[in-house]
Amino acid sequence: SALSRLCISHRKRAKEIVETWDKLFSSSQKEQCISFLYLANDILQNSKRKGGEFVNEFWKVLPAALRRVYDSDEHGKKAVTRLVSSILTCDQLYMHIQ
Repeated sequence: SALSRLCISHRKRAKEIVETWDKLFSSSQKEQCISFLYLANDILQNSKRKGGEFVNEFWKVLPAALRRVYDSDEHGKKAVTRLVSSILTCDQLYMHIQ
């Protein structure tokens, strides 16, 4: 997405970007939280080859964010399961490419 590309282009400010993401995620309605998770996933998937800044910063906040959405309802469980599966699949592919 355009927003994830913008964030990645400012990866030196990853800490501030992720802190802002977390603040907005935490104050959002549960329905919006899934969109925030997809944005985080997009940033993570597309920034890996450019450096680990976002991985390091999102690692601090994503476990709690995923838990919040997973525990919200059945729709949240399915969304988190899809995202985690997607992240693991991409990581496995990435490790084989290197």
